[in-house]
Amino acid sequence: MPIPKKHLQGLVPYPPGKSLEEVKKEFGITGKIIKLNSNENPLGPSPKVLSALKEHLSQIHLYPQASYFTLKEAIAKRWSVLPTQVVLGNGSNEVIEFVFKAYLSEGDEIIVSKPSFLMYEKFAHIYGVSIKEVPLTKELKHDLKGIIKALSSKIKAIFLDHPHNPTGLTLSREEWYEFLENLKDDVLLVIDEAYGEFIDDPFVPKGIEFLKKRKSALILRTFSKAYGLAGLRLGYGIASEEIATTLEKVRQPFNVNALAVIAGLTALEDEEHLRKTIDLTLQGRKYLTEILTKFGFRVYPSQANFIMVDFGEKCDAIYQELLHRGILLRPLKAYGFPTCLRITIGLPEENEVLISNLREILKL
Repeated sequence: MPIPKKHLQGLVPYPPGKSLEEVKKEFGITGKIIKLNSNENPLGPSPKVLSALKEHLSQIHLYPQASYFTLKEAIAKRWSVLPTQVVLGNGSNEVIEFVFKAYLSEGDEIIVSKPSFLMYEKFAHIYGVSIKEVPLTKELKHDLKGIIKALSSKIKAIFLDHPHNPTGLTLSREEWYEFLENLKDDVLLVIDEAYGEFIDDPFVPKGIEFLKKRKSALILRTFSKAYGLAGLRLGYGIASEEIATTLEKVRQPFNVNALAVIAGLTALEDEEHLRKTIDLTLQGRKYLTEILTKFGFRVYPSQANFIMVDFGEKCDAIYQELLHRGILLRPLKAYGFPTCLRITIGLPEENEVLISNLREILKL
């Protein structure tokens, strides 16, 4: 048998949330399942996207546009940048991997918060890159001052998810700008805004602002969450032309499939569906936060399409009981929060079913 690389021996695959099929088979559930464990868009994709996909199904024997210029141009227009500043990926995960391919070698180090999105750590293990973890603050936010103190000549990149996953917490513009002033240009700052569309706090900046202050920055965005295209795997990064050009060098040709391109273009045009998604999410976020707080649980203030709730010693029992009832939430033991569950904001009726079942389980 061939021997794998040494640094892969301890690597554990990313633990995804349970799928509908897995739950139905495991628990013999035949009724409707409410899936609130993977931060997906409960409205689904725009109806205009579905129509556009049907129109182009007969063309899937053709390769997509090699340069992806049309989609890059649409994204660039959305953010008032140049198309040459946009890099497309098979999900934003692939753009994260581009960073490792283009800028990081064995022996280099990256900084991540502990905990944060697990794929930063997974890619580091795959590419033999060392990880320096900086614990979150007592408020469970990125410790930007701690990150500055942790810098060394070996640090080549910093990965920060904002809003943070799984807490949903964010940092103020003032905190970010102070951090940027103390960060040298030879370190690539990667700001992962997978949930950026759901930020409604005016004091929380969007990553695009940072590109005006810092050339060595990469902003990540995805079509998986607010646009409802998780199954098609489409994400992108925005950076300086120099960084974007470097990342393009390690991108495989035709890495984004033709239908994903069509879906992305159409989704960007349908502002009404995006607005509907955001409004529904913000209303549901407020509703669940208020009710669960009244129940006596700690709900962390989220700027994402999910909330993190501390259920205390009842956490595992609540999770298991809801699972048997066909309501899927995300346990957070892997993130270091054994008494917490992450709840995706669902449709109003799904949120109400969740609350109704919690009342029964807790006998409230």
